[in-house]
Amino acid sequence: MKVVLIGDSIRMGYQPFVARKCQTTDIWGPTINCRHSVWTLDHFQAWVADQKPDVVHFNFGIHDASPMADGISQVLLEQYRLSLERFIARVRQLGHTKMIWATTTPLYLPKEGIPMPEWSLREEYSIDAYNAAALEIVEREGLAVNDLYDVILRNDFSKCLVEDGCHMTEFGNEVLSDAVVKAIGLLL
Repeated sequence: MKVVLIGDSIRMGYQPFVARKCQTTDIWGPTINCRHSVWTLDHFQAWVADQKPDVVHFNFGIHDASPMADGISQVLLEQYRLSLERFIARVRQLGHTKMIWATTTPLYLPKEGIPMPEWSLREEYSIDAYNAAALEIVEREGLAVNDLYDVILRNDFSKCLVEDGCHMTEFGNEVLSDAVVKAIGLLL
């Protein structure tokens, strides 16, 4: 059984935890950050098709939604939707591979002198809009959903996130990896 994990630096954080918890399963992921949806499509052959996975657990969104200097997202929402649809179609062409979509985790705005539990979400990233667009597509396509956004909220984001408001503490990686392992187990 081979599971491919596709995602950004959040995936890179929880992947070793997933591998440790799934010792009888071949857990593989790129050694680099998969960044945004267009980058993932550009590397689809090496990162997905060549791996011949039984399951692909995937996410892209933080980099897609990330605003550039002009305030516009790096990957526009319509382009993000199209990239997601293309990714799903390409995985389906592999034949037997099952898919799990993971929602993008929340981003918080660090505020000097303010305790982390009082930080607010970074609204300029539009994570909610990107997650909603993805959920509409993956639910229509009948894919399993792993709501990592909710995992962080349910487990107290201030215990899950480091001071940058984005990346995970060891505890955050533990709870995310638990959710990934559970999602994989439901498909096997």
